[in-house]
Amino acid sequence: MAVKGTSRPDSMALTPEALERITTRSFLLGMICQGFWWAGFILVPFVMAKSLGGSGWQVTSSVTMELAGMLLALYWGQLMVKGGRRRGLFWGGLGGRAILVLTVFVHTPNQFLILLVLVYFFASLFYPAQNGILQANIHPSRHGRVFGWGALVQHLTTAAVSVAMGRILDYDADLFRYVYPVLGIVGFMYPLIMARLPRPVGDQTHDPENFFTVPRIPLGPVKWGRLAGAVITPFREARAVFSADRSFAWFEVNFMFYGLAFMMLMPVVPLFFIEELNLSYQEISSSRVLIASLGVALLGPLMGRLMDSIHPVRVCTLSFGIIALYPAALALGAIFTPGNPAIVAYSAFVLYSVGMAGVNVTWNIGSIAFAPQGQGGFYQGIHVAMVGVRGLLGPAIGFIVLKLFGYREVFVLASVTFLVAAGSSWVLGRRCNGR
Repeated sequence: MAVKGTSRPDSMALTPEALERITTRSFLLGMICQGFWWAGFILVPFVMAKSLGGSGWQVTSSVTMELAGMLLALYWGQLMVKGGRRRGLFWGGLGGRAILVLTVFVHTPNQFLILLVLVYFFASLFYPAQNGILQANIHPSRHGRVFGWGALVQHLTTAAVSVAMGRILDYDADLFRYVYPVLGIVGFMYPLIMARLPRPVGDQTHDPENFFTVPRIPLGPVKWGRLAGAVITPFREARAVFSADRSFAWFEVNFMFYGLAFMMLMPVVPLFFIEELNLSYQEISSSRVLIASLGVALLGPLMGRLMDSIHPVRVCTLSFGIIALYPAALALGAIFTPGNPAIVAYSAFVLYSVGMAGVNVTWNIGSIAFAPQGQGGFYQGIHVAMVGVRGLLGPAIGFIVLKLFGYREVFVLASVTFLVAAGSSWVLGRRCNGR
């Protein structure tokens, strides 16, 4: 029997093994669509600077908006727990991905920023939804393995798409207006695929019967006290989780250090590549997307299995330590190989890709290791929201240090901060021994 309005198989007819097979196949198919989307998503700051001639503050603003939007994951995580996951995925994909068809009308950096507000508003919805689905439909011993294979599929797709994007945008930088609508439509298919997955028996995250209806907004006078309570409640509940689960809180502190370092670099690296190294789009996409994606893809299954075998905190220790070499390579490479700017970018992102292979797994599903059954989406909502907290600080710190001192000082500061995250994660790993 199909669930009314969904045309999906009733989970009552599926064994856990069958449900897991369906989920895995659909997840891997969705990762192809996600790979198309990701290729364009991570090149946004470069398009802002190179195609639209955006200033340093406009590039920094686009990065800050993206990261600050992750604060909304607390609210998306709450909605995923209470129900409406499928409807949320549909409308989030429509408003946050398919909306990029409007890129054809973008001619200035500020117009692009306005469009990105909608993209980033919905961006954090997909992480708690994805984790809630994986926790519910996949056996705990295979979370990392399934996600690792998904990372392989996603990032191999991203690598292939990045080559095409580099050539297209080097031919005519203004063609981004037609590339991004295609990536938005293909990216929209990922939440659609996830939205149609069956649920296990007893899953409580049900949707209203009329899946494609817009939620009704109550009319009448605004009750400011109730509105303020609704805004504050997710933050209170997140604080309560941190108080009750000290290991998870420490896990988030480590990611706070890692994230600050990563975000310092987000507005600085595009400016460095364009203003200092004078790289072409092909060289930018080959380093930032192709090389970075290949490492994450090829090492993703290994890191997923490693996370299933040992605690994700230990994977973080290794990954944070390796990724500290990425900004160090940018700082030293530009000094020792000034005549080969592309080699500097390629070398740095080889190191980035190895470290990011582990971070990609632990960032996306590491929180499940701490979450009680049924709370995977909520814990990931908290985890993603912390990105928003550090996103308000990291890009600004990087841009200010750049203006006051220079590129290399930003790279050194980021490298040291990555190492602090690795050291703290190592200490937490000793505490989690045997978990």
